[in-house]
Amino acid sequence: MRRTSLRRARGFSMIEILVTLVVTAVGMLGLAGFVVRATTLSADSIQRARAVVLVNDMAARLSNSKGIAATFVNADGSNRALRGAAVAACGGLVGADLQLCQWNNLLAGANDGGSGAGFLGYRGCVTQPNVLDPLFIVTVTWGSLTPGTPPANACGANAFGDESQRRVLQLQIRIATLAA
Repeated sequence: MRRTSLRRARGFSMIEILVTLVVTAVGMLGLAGFVVRATTLSADSIQRARAVVLVNDMAARLSNSKGIAATFVNADGSNRALRGAAVAACGGLVGADLQLCQWNNLLAGANDGGSGAGFLGYRGCVTQPNVLDPLFIVTVTWGSLTPGTPPANACGANAFGDESQRRVLQLQIRIATLAA
């Protein structure tokens, strides 16, 4: 009787080893999925942070150009041109044309210190919903790695392929009316 109990207690059986391997493999696959998801979310937050910088840059340009703010948009308040599609030459431009050209180049990734903004394809718009009201809307769009709800804002529409991967960040800025 003693010999039988010793034989049974001699180590792991093949089934126990296989079960251990399967459980370990499932755990490793779950960990790999977590790492991929965390990396994707990290990249999305970096893109959003860059978009915040770009929106604030144009807001500062508008604020510093109070006297010519209306020239940043068309006469009907619409966006003069979609910004950020390609780097443009800004030599010889002045006023709003120069500011929009420089912002375009930032959106396209020029002078970004190698952050890869050109690869992300940021696009930007400046609109004025009511030409009698000094309220401007600055919008930056970009293509995300993960799908989501397609935004209603038309800035950058169809510029990134699938609309569910287009992200939009907008800021309203009111220009003070400086009457004497």
